[in-house]
Amino acid sequence: MEKELTDQDSPNRIRHDMELLDEVIQKGFETLSKMDVISPVTAIKAMEMKHKLTNGSTGGYTHYGLEEIKLREAAREKAITAAILQFVPVEQHDAVIQRMETVTREYYESIGLGEAYAQQVAREAMEDHA
Repeated sequence: MEKELTDQDSPNRIRHDMELLDEVIQKGFETLSKMDVISPVTAIKAMEMKHKLTNGSTGGYTHYGLEEIKLREAAREKAITAAILQFVPVEQHDAVIQRMETVTREYYESIGLGEAYAQQVAREAMEDHA
């Protein structure tokens, strides 16, 4: 049995069922990217499946659309913060920013998105250090 395991080409071995699913998704993407036309029926089925999988949480927006909203909101937040800080003495800037972060975290926790917010903050911290 041990010899059988060592004789097999390990890059061609599946370690987890998610690997198989990822491979199917990747091949599907590669096939889709080679197609010039998608039928309206297929497009509608894809939209219905996305709605079902996300429970409508995307509100009909694409991933690109959601990212665009996120970028615009981040730019808006920075502009508002810069405007507010113009009226705050420089020595209090750190305290104001810390308070804004605390209020934001508390807001997301109050609407049941505290964990998602914490994950977003962690992702941003990793991106800033990368």
